[in-house]
Amino acid sequence: MVCLSLGTYVIVKNRHLASSRLFAALSSIAAAAALLDFLIITAPDASAAMLFARPLIVLTTVMAAIMLYMTSYLPYEREGSWLVRHRWGFATIIGLAALTAASSGITVAEDRYGWWIVTDASSSWWYATVYILYLSGVAVLVWMYRLERRGDARRQIAPLAAGMAAPLLSAGVVIFITSNGHVAAPALSPTVLASSLCFGYAIVRQRLFALRPVREEVRPFGGVPSARAGQGILVEAKGSDLAYRMFISELASGGQGLVITRMHPDLVRERYGLRSTPVLWLTTKPGPDSLDPSGLTLLLHTAAGFLLGGNGLVVLLDGLEYLEAYNRPEAVMQLIYGLRDAVVMSGSKLIVAVDPDALGQWGLPRLERELEPIQP
Repeated sequence: MVCLSLGTYVIVKNRHLASSRLFAALSSIAAAAALLDFLIITAPDASAAMLFARPLIVLTTVMAAIMLYMTSYLPYEREGSWLVRHRWGFATIIGLAALTAASSGITVAEDRYGWWIVTDASSSWWYATVYILYLSGVAVLVWMYRLERRGDARRQIAPLAAGMAAPLLSAGVVIFITSNGHVAAPALSPTVLASSLCFGYAIVRQRLFALRPVREEVRPFGGVPSARAGQGILVEAKGSDLAYRMFISELASGGQGLVITRMHPDLVRERYGLRSTPVLWLTTKPGPDSLDPSGLTLLLHTAAGFLLGGNGLVVLLDGLEYLEAYNRPEAVMQLIYGLRDAVVMSGSKLIVAVDPDALGQWGLPRLERELEPIQP
């Protein structure tokens, strides 16, 4: 339940992040593995225990692989890391390793705690694969921690490393107990719980999966207005180019930004030279960087959470007319009120692009009272 709850929490909070969806998948796999662990222990006979043992081997191998993958992806969603660039090859290797381990001649035996997989030559492939994956993950995180100088990033990495180290410590304890001639108690479910709590701490306390501001090297545009800290700008124009040029100039002067737009993210990045700045697409089509136009609560949470995440931040909202088509006018204005409050509280900046002729007559005067209007 803890795993499923954490996965649901993360995906509801930030479903547009690839790392959020990855963690939700990991949480589901961990919950399924814990269930299989219970079913093996309480199985009525050896054949029933074997029925649950093989899928458990596959799931635990995949779970360890996903956790290793996450160490190369978090906390920055580093698309350029080696493991991310070779994700499909890595997935193929892990799939073959998991199936090989599950199809080997493993056996089960019953002790005073119940049924479990016998530690012998047949199961050694599974144990070795999982151990190497977790050990590699810990090594990557320790290396990242030593290289990182920012305190907030280190505070995110530390619980991740603890979550990866929990299976290694558990395995060490089991080996020590069995080597001394004793029977070790089932450790898989407690280990999964310990890892989940470590990741949960990083998620809830260190905002692991929240959209994080990033620096962007861009060239400024000359002759464009600039916004003051705590100010919201309403760019009234047929096109949105002026709003984007203002946004780019803010980034060039050291700001960090977020774009929420009706334009496809690939087109925005190509046209304005953005590489790292998060760009979210207002569309009804599901996708990794999409926001449903009817989900104004999620949109407000995403943008306001970003604005409250640091200093010198700026959000560009391009597509207010599109939001009007899917929501009541009052709901759209409540979105603007919420963003305006976040801007004032954080001393950040908000740029809203709007076509006065396309927006309903209800909106423009009210928008101009909340935001400072600018015309080309």
